[in-house]
Amino acid sequence: MDDDRKIVALVRAYLEREGYRVVAAHDGAEALRRIRQDAPALVVLDVMLPETDGLTVARTVRAAADPVPILMLSAR
Repeated sequence: MDDDRKIVALVRAYLEREGYRVVAAHDGAEALRRIRQDAPALVVLDVMLPETDGLTVARTVRAAADPVPILMLSAR
């Protein structure tokens, strides 16, 4: 989940090349919706997302009954 579409495309290309299915979101609110909807095995998350920042997304995911692993990928 990242707001920079070039980074999303690059990360998606590498992950898909390794056989992973990738679902992207470009802001924090969309990320939370997609995580709830798609129940991913792993979330790659940027700290500086628009609308809802990545740290808030991570806290919300961690508070869930069955939290998903999160890999923070950020320039910050």
